[in-house]
Amino acid sequence: MSGNAVLPTSTCAQARVMLYQPSQRPRYTSTVWSSSFGRCQVVGRLGQRHADLLEAILFNAERKRDTPDGSIEMLVDPARVRRTLSDSRYSMEQIKKLLMELRAAAISIETPAFDFPLISGLIDHIEPSMMTRRDPLTGGHRHLWMVRLGKALLVLLERDLWLHYDPAPIARLQHGITQAVVRHIRTHTISPRGGWFMDTVIKAVLGNPSTKELRKARLRVRSEVGACSEMGIRIAGDKIFKIATPSAPSVPQTPDSVPQTPDGVPQTPGAFHTRPMETGLSGLSGLRGTARA
Repeated sequence: MSGNAVLPTSTCAQARVMLYQPSQRPRYTSTVWSSSFGRCQVVGRLGQRHADLLEAILFNAERKRDTPDGSIEMLVDPARVRRTLSDSRYSMEQIKKLLMELRAAAISIETPAFDFPLISGLIDHIEPSMMTRRDPLTGGHRHLWMVRLGKALLVLLERDLWLHYDPAPIARLQHGITQAVVRHIRTHTISPRGGWFMDTVIKAVLGNPSTKELRKARLRVRSEVGACSEMGIRIAGDKIFKIATPSAPSVPQTPDSVPQTPDGVPQTPGAFHTRPMETGLSGLSGLRGTARA
């Protein structure tokens, strides 16, 4: 299975409104974050490892079904999720801890795609499926997961721009700030002429960092230049560029495969609007769509 068989890996808003802290060791928080892309509040612990796990689940979903109450349930092989997260395999105890924190976190999101604040969770529950698969490690069988999506994620999938990519390379980055920067860059169709200033992107995912925090973030991002380059993101001095690749078409498409007309103009941070707007720019426009990266 090549991934993204039934659902996208993520959506644009998740990387733009600071839903996940730019750290692999997030703190419990109830802070309200506000930027040009929208507002977000998370009551709980959500960091880049939680993003890794949720993206791995969506990427590896094999089947999905709509439930009578309007939710979505997905069939997922936990072994594929573990292989996506790490070459050396995450322990199930680590995954269980991350799942419990994903399940417990309450989020509120307000973006141009939503004309009302979205308040809910990302995952409703996970339970063993009746379906099993042979486990080569034990010679026995393992149960697949049945993952029920939370209302927040359902609305994001319905109204936000979709992103299709293999989350494994991002999960293997060493620093949470680099992961957050890569995820943010992936929400843009193309780079602005001359690229983005690194400090601008770091502040977009870090909030309002101190001089010390900004300097530390720069060092960590620059330490993973090679890994970023392999994902189509070039870092040169104080600039960051998104490199177009044959496997990453830059024209977003709607879920029903009707293409949007590109205007070739990259999105730059602007004023936050409380009503949906059709901007024609790469990024959130109040329209559903997909963007492969």
